[in-house]
Amino acid sequence: MKIQFLGTAAAEGFPGSFCNCEYCQNVRNLGEKYYRTRCQSIIDGKILIDMPADTYFHFLKYGIRGDQIKTVIFTHTHADHFYPNELDMRGAGYGKNMEVQKLNLLIPKDATERINGLYKHTKDIMNVVVAEPYKTVKFGDYEITPLKARHGYGVIHANIYLIKKGDKAFLYGHDTGYFYDEVFDYLKDNNVYLSGLTLDCCYASLPISDEGGHMGYPNVERVLNRLEELGVIDGNTKRVINHFSHNVNPVQEVIEKESKHLNCIVAYDGMTLEI
Repeated sequence: MKIQFLGTAAAEGFPGSFCNCEYCQNVRNLGEKYYRTRCQSIIDGKILIDMPADTYFHFLKYGIRGDQIKTVIFTHTHADHFYPNELDMRGAGYGKNMEVQKLNLLIPKDATERINGLYKHTKDIMNVVVAEPYKTVKFGDYEITPLKARHGYGVIHANIYLIKKGDKAFLYGHDTGYFYDEVFDYLKDNNVYLSGLTLDCCYASLPISDEGGHMGYPNVERVLNRLEELGVIDGNTKRVINHFSHNVNPVQEVIEKESKHLNCIVAYDGMTLEI
């Protein structure tokens, strides 16, 4: 599996859309290399995870052909992850000569109203599946299992995702606080071994409780330790931290230095990971 991290920031981006704090001033001076757009990833060029308003820009910058994407997974309905209006561009008069005619959508339950509100000519070319926690869905060569995320802020249903292809398994862990016990139990009881995972690290060095809906270095470290204890990951597992707020000064070298003890790769926009 090849995972490309198209965007690696929290909702405000880095620099923040309307922010003039010292961190955002600094990154504007450093230049585009250090910018972070809103969180989104793609697997093997076929499975798109989340759809922020930055999606069009990501497609252009990284040479992604939207007509070749087979499946879109939504983690939750916050605007920086859920901009379904973009899907209307697959409809009649907008999307022509598409390689993939019918797009699979895996959506949280509280996204159904917005999806149903899309143009009829768009809905007709989509296969919509509501994500039920711990119920595996198969799309082609991929088995995708929603796992319950600890993420509120007005969202009713939020998921992280276990994605399997052959003997490879990857855990996409954004947005969530410290994992629920039922998530650890599911991974252990189903003998899951992760070849790779990416974990929310929105708060980095700033303190946040396990109930806070995101994680920082201490929360991430405890998740990793628990997964190791359960045999879900080991020294061969590729580990990534991602989804950074501008409030933590997420300049690449800063986060790499601060998080060195985690032995994780620090994601940046455009980065690819093969497992």
